[in-house]
Amino acid sequence: MTNNSSKATALRTHTCGELNAANAGSTVTLCGWADSKRNHGGVLFINLRDLYGVTQVVAAPGSPVFAAAEETKSEYALRVTGKVTLRPGANANKNMPTGEIELEAAEITVLNASQPLPFDLGEHAGVSEETRLKYRYLDLRRPKMAKNLVLRSRLSQVIRNYLYGLDFNEVETPMLTRSTPEGARDFVVPSRSNPGEFYALPQSPQQFKQVLMMSGMDRYFQLARNFRDEELRSDRQPEHTQVDLEMSFVDEQDVARVVEGMMQAVFAHLGEEIAAPFPELEFSDVMLRFGSDKPDLRYALEIKECSDIFKASGFKVFSGALAEGGVVRAIKGEGAAAFSRGDMDKLTDLVKKLGAKGLVWLRFKDGKWDSPTLKFISDAEQAALKERLDVKEGDAVFIAADKPAVAAPCLGALRNELIARLKPAQLKKWAFLWVRHFPLLERDAESGAWTFTHNPFTAPLPEEAHKLDTDPGNVRSCQYDLVLNGVELGSGSVRNHNRAMQEKIFALMGYDKAAVQRRFGMIVSPMDFGAPPHGGIGIGYDRLIGIICGTDSIRDVIAFPKTTSGACLMSEAPSVIDDKQLKELHLKITD
Repeated sequence: MTNNSSKATALRTHTCGELNAANAGSTVTLCGWADSKRNHGGVLFINLRDLYGVTQVVAAPGSPVFAAAEETKSEYALRVTGKVTLRPGANANKNMPTGEIELEAAEITVLNASQPLPFDLGEHAGVSEETRLKYRYLDLRRPKMAKNLVLRSRLSQVIRNYLYGLDFNEVETPMLTRSTPEGARDFVVPSRSNPGEFYALPQSPQQFKQVLMMSGMDRYFQLARNFRDEELRSDRQPEHTQVDLEMSFVDEQDVARVVEGMMQAVFAHLGEEIAAPFPELEFSDVMLRFGSDKPDLRYALEIKECSDIFKASGFKVFSGALAEGGVVRAIKGEGAAAFSRGDMDKLTDLVKKLGAKGLVWLRFKDGKWDSPTLKFISDAEQAALKERLDVKEGDAVFIAADKPAVAAPCLGALRNELIARLKPAQLKKWAFLWVRHFPLLERDAESGAWTFTHNPFTAPLPEEAHKLDTDPGNVRSCQYDLVLNGVELGSGSVRNHNRAMQEKIFALMGYDKAAVQRRFGMIVSPMDFGAPPHGGIGIGYDRLIGIICGTDSIRDVIAFPKTTSGACLMSEAPSVIDDKQLKELHLKITD
C-alpha cells in the first residue's frame, strides 16, 4: 500500500483530493463522507468527499463490497480501500483534480451511519439560513463553506508571517476589562468575587494596545476578538475579529505603508496584484464627490457641485436652499433616461427617507431634456448642467438641494442605487481607498454635547489643534479609514500621547479631570511617563474575508455566527441560568 501523503493517518493513506493519474495501480485507503451515489448499468459509483476534494469510488456487481455500497446513504462516514485505476477516456473529468482516476473498492467500512439529512447539502439547495445555522455542523461540510474557512485560516497565516517579518510582536490583551465609551454598548460580565461589580468584554483592544506602545513594545499586532452589543446586520456580528496593530514613533503614512504591504501580501496569496500606495481622499472631498465616507470606487459615478450654476435661479427649490446656506449637487446616471416615472418615484422616496425634501430629476432623450420641473430651469442652467455632468443621449440627472449634511448622504445612497440598477462597467476589481482627516468632534444627536466621531483617543491635526479653544467642530483629526469596494474595512488614527491634549479633548466632551482619571486612568497616567507618539489601525478580518469570498454576509466566513437577533441556533445561546448561579453572582431577574 503506497503511503506518501503528508495527511496520512492510521485510518487513511491519502485524502480524497490528491489522487491522480500518477497514482494509477496503487492500493490506497481513503476516508470521507458519501457525497452522492449513482447506479449506472448496475455499477455503483460513490463520490467520496472530505475537506480536500472528491474521489469517485466504484463497486461492480459481484464485488464483495457491493452490498456495503448498496447500503451506503448520503453522509455516511466511510473508509474505503482499493486500487486506483484510470477512468476510461470518455469518462475522464478534466474539471476536477481527481477526474482522471477512480477507486475500485476492495473494502468498504462504515465508520458511522447518518440519519436522513434535515436539508440537502448541495450548493443550490435553497435552504433557509436559519436551518443552516441550526445544523451548522452539516452546513460546514458544504464545499463552499469549507473553502471559505480554509481560506480564512490560510490568510491569517499570511498576515502573521508578513507582520512577523516587520518585527511586530503578537501580544494578547484581556477579554475581561472595564466598561469605557467606545461607540457601542458593552457586553458586561458580573464578577462573582466582587458583588455588584462587572467586567466588560472589549469593544476593541484600543487602550491596551496604546499602553503597550507606552510600555516600549514598539510594534504590536493581534487577531483580536471584539464584542459590541449593537444592532446586527449582514456585515456586523456581536463578536468579530480584527487584525489589530499599533506602532510607535510613526505618522499616518508609516501606518499606511505597513497596511498596504499587508494587503499586497494577502492578495498575492490569491494570485492578485494590488498596486500601492492606495489612493487617498480628504473626508470633506469624499463626502462632496461620493456622498459617503466609504465609496465604492470600482465605479466612476461622481457627484458634482452645481451651486454656482443655480446661484441666480428662479426655481425656489434651488434658490431657497442656497439662501439658507445649503448646496445644489447632482449626479448623472448613464442610461437612466430609460427609468419609468415609477422608478423615479422610488428614487425620490429613497432620498426622502434619508431626510431630503425631494429629488429633482431630468432625462435627456431624443436630444432634449424631459422633466416635470423643466419649466422652472432656464435654458442657460440646462446647458450648464449638461456640460458640467457631460450628459449624453439616454442619461438622466438627479439633483438634491439641501444642507450639505443632508444632500451628501442622500446623493451617496442614490449613487449606490444607481450602481445597483444600471450595473455600470467596473474600473477595477479591487478598489482600495484611504479616507483621511475626519472631524475630531461632532455634536451628540441627543444631548447636543461634543462627542468623538471615531474614538476619544484620536489626535487632532497639529496645525488645527489651536481651534479646540475657539472652533472645536471644525478641527480635523489624524483619523483614517481604509475602504475596499465600498466597505469600511478598517479604522485607525495617530493617537494623543500628551496628557494635556487628551484631557482638553475629554473636557470638551464634558469630563473633568477627576472623571478622566476615574474612567481613563489606565491610558492617561502612562502619558506622564514619556509616552511616545504612536498610531495604528484595526482591520475588520471578517469583512475582508467576506469581500474576497464574494459573499453578501460575513456569517458565511465565520464558523459559528449569530443570527441578526444575536442567537446561536446550534448551541441555543443565549440561555437562562439557574437560580444557584444567579445567587452566586448576586443577581436577581426582574420583570
